[in-house]
Amino acid sequence: MARVAAPVRVGSRVLPRLNIRRDRHTQERLLAVLFLAPSVLFIAATSVYPLAYSLVLSFYTWNMSIPNSRPQFRGLDNYLALVKNGEFVASIEVTMVFVVVAVAIEFVAGLAVALLVTSPRLRGVGAIRTALLVPVMMTPVVAGVLWRSLFHSTYGVINFGLSFIGIPAQEWLGSATQALAAVITVEIWQQLPVVIFVVAAGIQSLPGEVFDAAKVDGATAVQSFRYVMLPLLRPVLVVVLLLRVMDAFKIFDIIYTLTQGGPGGATQVLSMLIYKTGLKFFQIGQASAMSWVFLVFILLISLLFIRQLERKEGT
Repeated sequence: MARVAAPVRVGSRVLPRLNIRRDRHTQERLLAVLFLAPSVLFIAATSVYPLAYSLVLSFYTWNMSIPNSRPQFRGLDNYLALVKNGEFVASIEVTMVFVVVAVAIEFVAGLAVALLVTSPRLRGVGAIRTALLVPVMMTPVVAGVLWRSLFHSTYGVINFGLSFIGIPAQEWLGSATQALAAVITVEIWQQLPVVIFVVAAGIQSLPGEVFDAAKVDGATAVQSFRYVMLPLLRPVLVVVLLLRVMDAFKIFDIIYTLTQGGPGGATQVLSMLIYKTGLKFFQIGQASAMSWVFLVFILLISLLFIRQLERKEGT
């Protein structure tokens, strides 16, 4: 509240004199707004406005490769055309296979390795953790270029190693049946350490007294893992699984450097199709419609996923 100074006598009247100093709470709020304003304006200019503008463009047809062309309003035509677009439907299928397989392997293998590296009986944990940092430190583009050389059908190291055990050279990235598996392998190689480190940190934060009590009660190692560790570790596992699902849906750079969506669309995920439609063929309206369908699709999957986990926690 504002402070009241000593009263002032004017003739026969006594008037209170208010201090013009602002309330400290008001000053702090103004200061907070002042510091937050640049960040809010930056986010609005770089994220909110482009997102809103892309929603507007999704109702227009606009080919930017044509000089002096202007957007033409088409209503829901871009969205209705996606239903009949076989390439769009196929890219959704590829995306779902990529996300499910990659995240499932990362989650199971990450949990297993995290249990291993947190075991007090394991020696050389420091060396193992250092080795796990190598894929994380690489950018996806560098990792893609590296693995493209390893998967090369002629002089790649992988085919060279397979030749010693009598397996003929494989096409890998050039094969419609092997390319997606190769891309998933690279994704797992780079993102598995992230899962391991987060889950290992969660395991190390668990109270040891609970496991000592379970051991006293005669619980086996498997029973302690199933009935003690997993329930306590569930919040960490939920966060890791949700983040990996969201990140896997946005995969682009590794696929771009490895296959660019080929051969024959075998590795063309939805983000790659949006890139080609908008920035290669300059069909901005169609690309915007695909982007918004993609966004809603991810939001629905995330909400269903979170609700399912909440139901399991409530039971």
